[in-house]
Amino acid sequence: MSIGVVIPAYRSADTLGRTIHSCLPHVEARDIVVVLDGPDDEAEKAARQASGDLRILIMPRNCGAPVCRNEGLALLDTDYVMFIDADDYIEGPLLEGASHIAERVAADVVLAPFSFEMPDGSRRSFDPKSRYDAFDRDVVIARWLVGGYTPPCAVVWRTNFVRDIGAWDETLAKNQDGDLMYRALLLGARVVGSSEGMGVYVQSEDPRRITRRNTRKTLISQLMVLDRVRGDLSKMRRPPVSELALAYYSLAKLAYDGEVDDIGRRAEKLARLLGLQGQAGTPAHILVASCLGLRGKQRLVNFVRRSVQTLTPSAA
Repeated sequence: MSIGVVIPAYRSADTLGRTIHSCLPHVEARDIVVVLDGPDDEAEKAARQASGDLRILIMPRNCGAPVCRNEGLALLDTDYVMFIDADDYIEGPLLEGASHIAERVAADVVLAPFSFEMPDGSRRSFDPKSRYDAFDRDVVIARWLVGGYTPPCAVVWRTNFVRDIGAWDETLAKNQDGDLMYRALLLGARVVGSSEGMGVYVQSEDPRRITRRNTRKTLISQLMVLDRVRGDLSKMRRPPVSELALAYYSLAKLAYDGEVDDIGRRAEKLARLLGLQGQAGTPAHILVASCLGLRGKQRLVNFVRRSVQTLTPSAA
């Protein structure tokens, strides 16, 4: 039994060493593949300083994280694999614990404990057994749709299973891990939980971080993923219709906030078709959105935000 780690890295010289060092006590260095998303002398230096035995693949140009993950996956011959971003890291025996339980019960996916690490250093930790209650396919999908996901730094995959389901979708600009998990579950993945170790999912305030951007490209990717789940609802014993409706509503909110109104209208329409009535969210959001509509409410938020940004320098 062996486990490998694939680390896609883009402009991450300052954190890459920490990511690698967190894995080295638990995995053979030669089974760590760092894939630089375009030439980056500083990141390459950081990787080589961490260990001279790991493998480094340098993409000729920026290709995106899914491409990097697939390229790294192609180089591995291990039984299990984790895909961890270059700003995240692990603590304790997460890799050993997950691979051992996967081997023992013939699992395809293992979900481990993880923490959100906030910019101020505080943490919010989650245990997979309490997060999902049961590792039933429909339960996990339902929780994932409404934000109850597990980040890649706490997910261990059976390597051949990832390959068999087509690996990472290289066309997606966002929510690639959600897409991979949905496909895995709908194709019969056996999922289990582990209680060992901790994946640390670092929440960055860096505006370059893709999870902080909502462009037309990223919004289309998120819409595509939700549409795939909607197309498979008939295959589920307990289809998560209400959770999918809320996921579409949340996407509509993001799209209106980014003034990508066509995607916002489509996502909101699909939420309504799936049965969502009224507005969803905090009491303040429900009150304003009920009066102005979701699009109008987000327009108001943007107007207030721009006004504050305009006034702030003068006030200083």
